[in-house]
Amino acid sequence: MIRRIAGVLALASLVACGDNSPDTIIVNGKVFTSNPTQPWAQAIAIRGDRVIGTADTATISAMAGANTRRIDAGGRTIVPGFNDAHQHIGIAPPHDTLTLPMDPSLDQIATALTAQVKASPAGRLIQGSFGQLAWGDPSFNRSWLDRLAPEHPVRLGSVTGHGAVLNSRALQFIGIDEGVKDPDGGSYGRDAQDKLNGRLEEYADYLAGRRFALKTEPAEIVRLVREFAAQARSLGITSVQLMATSLPIADMSKRLVEADVPIRWRVFRFPTREAGGETVDSRPTLPPQPTAMIDTRGMKWILDGTPIERLAFMRAPYADAPGERGRLNLPIARIDEFVGWAYGSEDPLAVHAVGDAALDAYISAVERAGRGEVWRDKRPRIEHGDLLSPDLIARAKRMGMVVVQNPLHFSFADAFQRRFDAERLATIEPMKSLLAAGIPLAIGSDGPMHPGLNIMFATLHPANPKEALSREEAVAAYTAGSAFAEFREKEKGRLVVGSLADLAVLSADLFSIPPAELPKISSVMTMVGGRVVHDAGVIR
Repeated sequence: MIRRIAGVLALASLVACGDNSPDTIIVNGKVFTSNPTQPWAQAIAIRGDRVIGTADTATISAMAGANTRRIDAGGRTIVPGFNDAHQHIGIAPPHDTLTLPMDPSLDQIATALTAQVKASPAGRLIQGSFGQLAWGDPSFNRSWLDRLAPEHPVRLGSVTGHGAVLNSRALQFIGIDEGVKDPDGGSYGRDAQDKLNGRLEEYADYLAGRRFALKTEPAEIVRLVREFAAQARSLGITSVQLMATSLPIADMSKRLVEADVPIRWRVFRFPTREAGGETVDSRPTLPPQPTAMIDTRGMKWILDGTPIERLAFMRAPYADAPGERGRLNLPIARIDEFVGWAYGSEDPLAVHAVGDAALDAYISAVERAGRGEVWRDKRPRIEHGDLLSPDLIARAKRMGMVVVQNPLHFSFADAFQRRFDAERLATIEPMKSLLAAGIPLAIGSDGPMHPGLNIMFATLHPANPKEALSREEAVAAYTAGSAFAEFREKEKGRLVVGSLADLAVLSADLFSIPPAELPKISSVMTMVGGRVVHDAGVIR
């Protein structure tokens, strides 16, 4: 039966494409196509930048002509190129980085910073990251950093991306003085004397990050993009949906064009507004696709923080802090404004919402803005949706919403155990239930850019094991699901006739190896549009 179906598919390919032979065939593989009607094959035929057949090795081999390149996969697993649906590129001027554990204590930060100050030239920017241990201590502030590093700008950011602590030199470096006002959606911390304490939350942190990025030389940004893209290709990632929180969209687009790397980019604008100023990037100002590989349509907004720092906006208080519910970054009128922009245009909408109250506010705005049948064509995105409870899932389904989940977040299971009661823990970070409800699911890393690592967390789900996916479901979400989230499901995300020949030949079989081995997986050969863009020299 399998051979007969494969033959029919290959014949359909030949009928559709004429008698021309493929440019390349890949045979003797274990091909996961992400196509639910034919999930598995042994071989692929490619002509130009498209797939023209997937079938068994014998059928695909019979399609080859005298000039067809034949690649023997040697039994290796082949998947559609991974599409990272939520990623960031860190952009900052040249700096030295502190080596710290995931959640360092203040003593550990002090030890590392003292050593780095001695090693770094005076005036050199020093950066690092911290977790809840440091953030929860109010003495972790500008004055504390000033005592350790009086001559160096120091910028330490939360691992969650929702807060930072800067010393006086760093504030001066980016032009923030005592007269600064809180921006829309964020705050500059102040001490009892109303002086800046160096602690920046939410949009204040993002605006500071933009100021650092704008001090970075264009050539350095291009270098960072090329380095990022090379790593992505080595992991089998062929598409990246970039949440461009650092640079304004015009600058980011220019740097991507200059970098000219074989990665397909979707770049979301990140509208921001300083106190009393105009909103930057609120509307598209560039052609939607500067090149065939770069699409700059889409806008991203951030409604709340995360449970780690108790900034996720919750319907009920945190279990370990009965007086705290987090907060909504933006007023309802502002949410209605940008949701209305999306409803009245072809501009895709992506909204970070983690807490159940933040998700309720977003979904309610979508419901107020228009009809579900219209929204289904616009696919409004929920980025993260960690506390998307069953009642919210049903409403999101009615409005045609898409969820982009980040399995790396599941690694914070211990923190969630402290923050939430049993009722909330039972529904936290849904994945399996989203698929059961018929909600499109995509996967993005929002952190270390490693498909194997994220697939491990998606299929174990330490925060809520009953929401774990099968490996096939996880790969489909990371490929076909991510393509759907960016309106490209007709062109990529699956290895089917007519799709772009974006694929990865993997170093191990991610469908059968032990979970602990998944983070070790890389790509031994990556193709974008039928062209080899990464080759580890393993396949001959």
